[in-house]
Amino acid sequence: MKKMIIVAALGLFGTQFANAQVKKGDFLVGGNVGISTSSSKTDGVDGKTTSTSFGISPKAGYALSDKWMVGVFVGSSFNNTKNKTVEPNTESKGNVIIPGVFVRNYHMLGEKVALFGEANVGYGFGTQKNNDVKTASTKSIHANVVPGISYFVNKRFVLEGVFGGLSYNNIKAKNEVSGVEATESTFDFTFTETFQVGVSFLF
Repeated sequence: MKKMIIVAALGLFGTQFANAQVKKGDFLVGGNVGISTSSSKTDGVDGKTTSTSFGISPKAGYALSDKWMVGVFVGSSFNNTKNKTVEPNTESKGNVIIPGVFVRNYHMLGEKVALFGEANVGYGFGTQKNNDVKTASTKSIHANVVPGISYFVNKRFVLEGVFGGLSYNNIKAKNEVSGVEATESTFDFTFTETFQVGVSFLF
C-alpha cells in the first residue's frame, strides 16, 4: 500500500512539472525590480556623497507557441545623488521611462528549467534635476539582445534570471538652460557584468 501511495505521489509530482512550461495561448505577466545604494567619503573632508537608484520593469506577453512569445514592457529608472562634501549641499535627481516591445524564444531543459533568448527595443524619455531645478531632458532608443533562464516552480509561477547581453543605446540630451542638444551612442557587451532576477505568472 505504501509503495502504491509513493508511486502515485511521484506520478502526480511528475505530471505537475511536465505541464510547467510555456504553451501556445498562455499569457505571461511579470517583471523585475532592482535597487542599489552607494556612498563615498574623502579623507580630510567633512560629509559624504550618497547615491541611490531604483528600477522597475513590468511586462506582459502572449505565447504564439510553446517556444515563441511576444509582448510589451515598461522599463523605468530613478536615481538620486546627494553631495554633502561641499557647501551648499547639492542634490541631483534623474528618471527615465522606457516603454517597448519584446520577442522571446524558449528552449526547455527537462521539465522545470528553460533557457531563453530575448530581443527587445524601447523608446525612453526622462528628466534631470539639480536642487529641484530641471536642467536637462532626454530622449533615447534602447535595443537589447539578452540570454536568460526560467525556473518553473509550478505551472503558473516562474522565477526568471536575465544576464547582460548585447545592448545599443542612443541618447539625446537637451540642456534646459542653453537649449543645446548633445547625442551619445553606445554599443556594449555586458554578459558577465549584470544579472537581474524577476518573477512571472502564466495564465
